[in-house]
This record gives sequence, structure tokens and C-alpha cells, in this order.
Amino acid sequence: MRSWLILIFVMVFGCQCFQFSIIGNTLYAGVLQKDTLSLSEFPPLIKTEPFTMNVLLQAGFNYSLRDDDFLGGRTFEATNARISIRGNWDSGFYYRLFFNLVREPNVLDAFIGYKFAEELQVAFGAMKPQQTLDFIPDPGSMDFISRAQITRLLVQSREIGISAIGDFDNFSYFIGLYNGTSLERGNNNNRFYGIGRAQYRLLDRGDDKLEIAISGSNGNSAGTQSGNSGPILRGQRSIAGADLRLEWSKWVFATEYLTGRLETEDFEDKKEQISGYYFTLGYYFLNRTLFLGRWQSWDFKEMDNTDRRLTFGINHDFNDITAFQINYDLFMPEAGKNQSGFSVILQVQF
Repeated sequence: MRSWLILIFVMVFGCQCFQFSIIGNTLYAGVLQKDTLSLSEFPPLIKTEPFTMNVLLQAGFNYSLRDDDFLGGRTFEATNARISIRGNWDSGFYYRLFFNLVREPNVLDAFIGYKFAEELQVAFGAMKPQQTLDFIPDPGSMDFISRAQITRLLVQSREIGISAIGDFDNFSYFIGLYNGTSLERGNNNNRFYGIGRAQYRLLDRGDDKLEIAISGSNGNSAGTQSGNSGPILRGQRSIAGADLRLEWSKWVFATEYLTGRLETEDFEDKKEQISGYYFTLGYYFLNRTLFLGRWQSWDFKEMDNTDRRLTFGINHDFNDITAFQINYDLFMPEAGKNQSGFSVILQVQF
């Protein structure tokens, strides 16, 4: 029921903004009279300063080779149906509403911001913290279908609070102060959770880029899950990390290391330390086809357990808005048998 209400709201709000921004603009009169539109003509109809709509649709399929629950077993998925509405005004204010109609919670982003200058922008509300390299891209722009396990264990995808971002030539930063309870309403212990990231661009020439960064976070988040798949916290958590990404000619290389000391419900008298890393290497075999490989490892110090995972992937862009991904994953746990399987995603994003 909630998804339908959100969809109705988006349609009504979007139609009103569309009428205000487009129909009254003589520049687009000829475009609106056409029966079909090319990809180059489509974006201006949904992208204006006060109103920009973006859509991500993903349909997926998972197949575990051992007939178990790895990758969710053997199943078809409506992975994402995301609608983003955002805009800004000459006064400096901007906003974003972001929904996912096939997952809970439906509301992902809901914030208002003010841009003082390129060096300082402040946003207030529900948002995605820019903490780690692996979690910054949206699902439609990721190297692989699934994010790295170490980030899933330590980093939340959404938080409610206030943040500041800025860009000084080759240096950029992110600072945020949050409830620390993801998208749950309110603060359950009157303690806040701070997140920070500092990034430097060593190379930025055309399509060639090299960026390095450090990140960290700290706070008391009792009763909250660590990351999206980690243990339940009973108190303090402190996370630190470093990452690097290189895009050079037809090559892509990325790596990240994260470590977190967490007070979890699994241990009452000591802190668990979860650490891990990943390496990604990719090559554009064709202009629109990227071959990728990723090696990742993560460990629990107190539980004395280390797991590893190898992923191979192919990403192909049919055009500017339609893409296809296929991944093969081999999971190698320290205890138990290896597991493997395939994942497939077909997406439309504009």
C-alpha cells in the first residue's frame, strides 16, 4: 500500500513540475509533438534546474550451483525500481526525494540542502553518507552486482542527520553527524554518529583518473546493526579505512581496506574487530564492454574466522540507458564447503 501511495505522489508531483518546466517552454514544443524520441532528445524533458527525475529499473536472476541459499538460492528478482526527484534554485537551495518501490524502507533520501559555494554545501535529512569507495556509487553504476562484503559488514547505506561536502580543486571532503540508526525514526540513545572522508585527485585528465582517500566514523549506536549484514551493536563502534581508484586508458583498478572495532552483542566484555579488503581489476575489451575480477577477504578477530571471495564479471552497455551485468562468485569460507553461483542484472537507468 505504501509503495502505491509513493508512486501516486511521484506521478502527481512530477506532472505538476513537468507542466511548469516543460510545457510552457517553447524550446521543447517541437520535441513534445513527436511520436517517438531519440535518446539525445529524452533527457531535457525530465532534467531541468528546479526538477530532475531519474529512474533506475533492475531485474535480476541468481543461480546457486550447489542448490543452497548462496546468493539467495535460485530465484528471479525485481531488484530495484528507484525514482529520484531533485532540483535546485538560484537562491542556493536544493532538495532530493528518492524512493525504491520494491524494497523496504521505500524512502531512501529525503533532504534539503544549501550551497554556499563549491567549497561548502550543507544538507539536512535522510541521505547516503559518502564514507567508502565501495558504497558511493549507486546500484546502477557499480562495478559488480553486489558490494564488497567488508563494506556490507561495517557501513550503513543510509543515515538521518546533517552533512557538509566541499571541493577545493583536487581535494574534496565529506563530514556528517547522524543518529546512527540508519533510517529508523529518531535516536534510540541520545548519542550521535560521526562520519568523515577526505579525498585527493592525483590525476584528472580526460577519462584518466586517480583518486585516493581516507575515511572514518565513530559513535555509540546500541541496538543497531553494523552495516547491512553485520552483528548487532551494544555500544561504541569505530571504523577507519583507506581506498584508491585508478581509471587509465582501458584499465580500471580499485582497492579498499576497512577495519572496525565494535562493541557487539556477541561479546559482553570485549570488542570485536572486523577487518577486510578487496582488489578490483578491469579491462574494457570493447568500448561498451568491461571485463572485471575482484578478490576480497574479511575476518573476525574474536571469532577467529577469515573468509574469502572471488568474483568475475562482465558489464555491457547496450546504449546510454540500458545495460547488462553477469557475475560469477566463488565463496571460500574458512569453515564449511565452498559455494558458487551466477548473478545476472538487466537495467534501465536515466
